Amino acid sequence: MSRSVVALERDLFFAVKIRDTLRHLALETVVVHDLAAFSRALASTGQPREQPALAIINISTPGVAWDEAIRQARQAGLPVLAFGPHVDTEARAKALEAGAQRVVSNAKLSSSLTSLVQDLLTSPERADLTTGEAES
Repeated sequence: MSRSVVALERDLFFAVKIRDTLRHLALETVVVHDLAAFSRALASTGQPREQPALAIINISTPGVAWDEAIRQARQAGLPVLAFGPHVDTEARAKALEAGAQRVVSNAKLSSSLTSLVQDLLTSPERADLTTGEAES
């Protein structure tokens, strides 16, 4: 069974970026658009496969309870990489409070997705909660 990542993302640009980048890391990406689908992906419903190894969550999607998605992922034992606009410090603080290990800007996600994912998959307990403040 291959390892997978669940991504809560509605934006097609970021969904394709995430899927294409993670494919090079031999990770299957399941992109979902709402909390219900995210919850189902965490439960690994459908074809038998392992529980996802990581959650990637866009914290700037209006109408999506992304903070609850972060809590569900953490409750399932998954590391969480959250991303959004660098100017939205309130959302960043809310994501950290919900349990995200890393919160980065959209630009940082685009430029460093491979290393961010590798870091979280190899040492999720050592993830630096302060990153993202100045990352852009």
